[in-house]
Amino acid sequence: MVNAAKLAAGEIQDHMPVIGSDGQPFGMVDHVEGEFIKLTKTDPASGGVHRYIPLTTVAGLDGGMVRLSLPAEQAKQACIDEAEMQQRLSLDPDAKTQLGQEQDGPHGSRAKAQGGKGEREHRPSPVSESPGKTNYGIDQPG
Repeated sequence: MVNAAKLAAGEIQDHMPVIGSDGQPFGMVDHVEGEFIKLTKTDPASGGVHRYIPLTTVAGLDGGMVRLSLPAEQAKQACIDEAEMQQRLSLDPDAKTQLGQEQDGPHGSRAKAQGGKGEREHRPSPVSESPGKTNYGIDQPG
């Protein structure tokens, strides 16, 4: 397998052909979106809609083509269409970051429950009852 992050950094170019491990044509790269390759909808196999295939299915680049780690027929099972991608985004707000789309506000369930970064709740520390002592029992310089 190829490092998907490295491929997303720009090695996969727009309009590169995508082929299965069996050498059969699979589609054409529209562009890379986060952890997915968005395939063109003008390809005859697309049915007129964009399909998305995970970068994890990419075995490597071979002579200006994206070679998948599975045969073209199996790669069809790994694809999701635009409607499913939109549904995933609506159900999982963190999926937007996987597609390289920015979100407003903090990310993740804990961040949402506790507020954003830099918004810590500061509570005053308890002060010792005896004068001249800090709350740690250390004498204050006088």
